[in-house]
Formats: sequence, C-alpha cells, structure tokens
Amino acid sequence: MNNREEIKDFIVGLEKKFPVNEWKINSLHIWPYIRIKLYFYLIKVIEKPETLVPIVRTKNSTEKLKSLYRSIRSILFYLRWIKTLPQKENLFVGADAHRIDFKGSRFNRYFDIFIDKYAIRDESIYFEYGLNTKRQYNSDLIFTFSEAFKGFLFLNKRLKTSKLSVEGYDSFLEFLKNDIRLTRFTELYSKERITRWAEDVFYVKVLFFQKVLQIVQPKKVVILCYYLEDIFALTAAANHLKIVTVEMQHGPQPTVHLAYSSWSVLPKEGYDMIPKTFWCWDDSSHNVIKHWTKNNQNYSVKVIGNPWIDFWKTKEMNYQHQNYILYSLQPSPITIEQLFPESILNFIKNNPHKWFIRLHPRQLNEIETIKSFLISKGVLELVNLDEATYDPLPLLLSKASLHLTHFSGTAIEASFFNVFTVLLNEIGVFSFQDLISTQKAVYLNPDDTNFQQKLDAIIQQKNNLPRDKNVTYFQENLFE
Repeated sequence: MNNREEIKDFIVGLEKKFPVNEWKINSLHIWPYIRIKLYFYLIKVIEKPETLVPIVRTKNSTEKLKSLYRSIRSILFYLRWIKTLPQKENLFVGADAHRIDFKGSRFNRYFDIFIDKYAIRDESIYFEYGLNTKRQYNSDLIFTFSEAFKGFLFLNKRLKTSKLSVEGYDSFLEFLKNDIRLTRFTELYSKERITRWAEDVFYVKVLFFQKVLQIVQPKKVVILCYYLEDIFALTAAANHLKIVTVEMQHGPQPTVHLAYSSWSVLPKEGYDMIPKTFWCWDDSSHNVIKHWTKNNQNYSVKVIGNPWIDFWKTKEMNYQHQNYILYSLQPSPITIEQLFPESILNFIKNNPHKWFIRLHPRQLNEIETIKSFLISKGVLELVNLDEATYDPLPLLLSKASLHLTHFSGTAIEASFFNVFTVLLNEIGVFSFQDLISTQKAVYLNPDDTNFQQKLDAIIQQKNNLPRDKNVTYFQENLFE
C-alpha cells in the first residue's frame, strides 16, 4: 500500500474476506468503528508515521487519585446538566472547528445559516464536541456533553447489559500481522482491547445518548462529521430510537474517503453508527455515497449545496482586495516544509502576484509557528496571512484569480465561484477526479523542475474566468 486508493482497496478486500458484520455489541455493528480507525491509521503509516500515538501507559497512583477527583466532579456536573436539557425538535451536532469569526461571534457556517434561514431557533439546540470557545453565536442553544458523559460513565461503570460477539476477529488480526506496518494496529485494537472498549465504554456511551435523546425528544439529529467515537454513539442511539439522522457535508467526500465510500457489505438493516441521510454539496459527493446506498432503502442522499457559500452568493460581495492567488493550507499529516517547498517560496519571491495564505481551522494554534517559518524564508512580508485566514472564505474566493491547495475541500468551494484550483498533492488527484475531468482543477507537482513556468502559464490562462453568481441548491425550500 502506497496511497489512499490502495488503502481503500485493501480495506474493502478485508470486509469481503472476514465476517465483519458478525462483530456486534448486542445488535450494534462495530465494524464501522474498526474500519475507519484502520483507514486513518494506514493514512498515518503511509503519509506521516511519526504522528502515530503511542500505546497508553498504565496510570500511577498519583494519576489515579487525580482521576478519582475528576470523576467525582464530573458526576456532579452530569447530575446538574441532565436537568437543564430542554425538549427541542432539532438537535444540531458540531464543533468549534466548524465555526468562524462572523457577526462578532463564533458563527457555525453551516448550522447557524440553516437556523436563521428557516427561523427555527426556538425549536433547536446544539450539542458540541471537542474544545469550545466563548462568544458563540446562538450560545444559549449550545450544550457540551463530554463532561456529562464522564459523570454518567462513572455512575454506571458496573453496568453490564452488553453482549459482544467477535467471531472471526482473531483471524482478522492474524491476517493484518502479515504486514509489519499493521502489527501495532493489532496491538491497539486487539481482541482484549476492543472487547473492553465495546463493553465498558462505547455501549455505555450509546446508553448515555439514548437517555439524553429521550429527554430532548428531537425529531431530527443533524451532524457535522459523524465518524468520531462520541458521534458514532450518538448516531447509533438516535437510529435505535427511530429519530431521523442526517449528516451535512463539511469537506470532500471522494471515493478514497472510507467514511463515505465503498461500504461493500452493507447489511440489509444498515449500520446504526452511520447517519441514514446525507446532505451533499455537489453531484460528485452525492454519487460517491449513492453508489453504495442505492440498493438500501434505509439510506437517502440529497444535494443541497453548501449553506455558507450560497449565503454569500445572495449578497453583493465587496472586498478591498482582488486578483490574488489564494492558497488554502492543510493541517497534519502535511508538514510546514511540504506546504512551502522551495519552488513555491521562490515563485512568491520572484513574481509580482499577490498571495493570500489561508490556514485550516485546525492550524490556528500554529499561526505563529507558520509566521516564523515564513520570516526565516524571507516571504512573510510578501503574503497576506491574517486577512486570508480570518475573512470569510466565500468573500476571498469571490475575488481570487486562482486557488491552490494540496487536497482541501476548498477546491469544491472554489469551483462554485468558477475559480480554478491547482492541486499540489497526488491525494488531490484521488479526491477531486470530477473537478479535474471537468477542467476545474489540475495537478501540478511542486517538485517538477518546470513548476514555476507551468504555474505562471496557468495564472495567465485562468486569470479572467467569469464569476458564477447563480443561486445554488440551498436556496430551494429544503427544510421539509
């Protein structure tokens, strides 16, 4: 395996070779969790092996004491928190990474648009995962659940209502050991560890969310990024309770992204961990998911457009800058050196084009490191980093002459404004085949000896493409 296409083929082969749909905690299939963990593990092995997290060590006595204190505190938090939950029709699930600075607040560029457009604020609440910031738009609707779950888990740590079935899992692990790169994965997800996780942690999370959902009683759960452990559990709980589950697209959904493609042995009843409805930005993403859901009536896929892009397309977009190259960066596993090879640094230095360099939301804590790197290379004063990072992406795209990225989903968003994208990484070729085939993007290797001449030729050719201001899918009445 040398790339994401080969990773996809390998994992699809595994789920055809082994009885993955027999691996259950009670009636809940756990293959989606294992599959996606294996997918991201292999990406790290191939693309950036030094980022692999070491196996967790045993806690010493001091750490155990601190853990006990945190557990008692979380119990008190849970007992207070559970009483504050209101009954609402719509439950939106996201994170601060989906928010930007807008309207003087941290604004969710997908859900807050939706809530405002359809005036459903009074019928809605948020569950947010991960780290949260202050100043959130609609802050009074936001409930963070991580600490509450810890309290629930501690109160119910002796709960034994689960039954795990993993027939054939040992053979699966033995097969993986044939590739030395997967030996460590077989240790991290050994039969013992996966049993302990399923029975003592994950299924308790499902029970936690079932209790929470029975209190909130939503009719719809709308999710940004379902393939995290907590959200797997929330989705499974909602599906079990026959609540409508929807994932709204938040990034690229290519054929090599195994959260969205090539579920080759989908059981008739579907996987409870996976949302039953997918709302996509574009036809290409729709087709990737439709390929495996088309014969299963439990799933539906709709193209609704990108709410944030379409919101801006209805506005008169005035911006103080124009005719610049917008470069959308990527977080790990792409390194700073890969983001700024000598060919790009020299192009910035030796050409008159304005460069706007936009950090990914997960890179905001690295902004000073990136600035220091650019200072050391003598180019920070030649680029715009702050406005490019903090101004709304649709506004930036509306005035850009060209877009560069490795394989960011901004390539799709650029195409909505008829801005041509230069892909700097082979992963982009796998991710955006439709954009390349429709001549909305091209791959250009930064290590090519003629990189600068080729990039300059693309700039001259694509500089004056007409801007597409057509109102797109999201303007239709989709709330129903």
